[in-house]
Amino acid sequence: MAEQSKKLVHRRFPLIIRILLFIYIAIIVFFGGLMIGYGILDNPMEVFRIETWEHIINMTKE
Repeated sequence: MAEQSKKLVHRRFPLIIRILLFIYIAIIVFFGGLMIGYGILDNPMEVFRIETWEHIINMTKE
């Protein structure tokens, strides 16, 4: 039986870098979407205030 040589795959970006980059981009897109969505109603930077989220939670509980 002839021994088969295994080919090593050299990626330009390692898998862990791809995963971390995906997570980083997903977080940026998530917060960008929050800012755009809330910016239609009011100041987009207010989406990062805790009082805004407390108000939204209180409105949805009732």
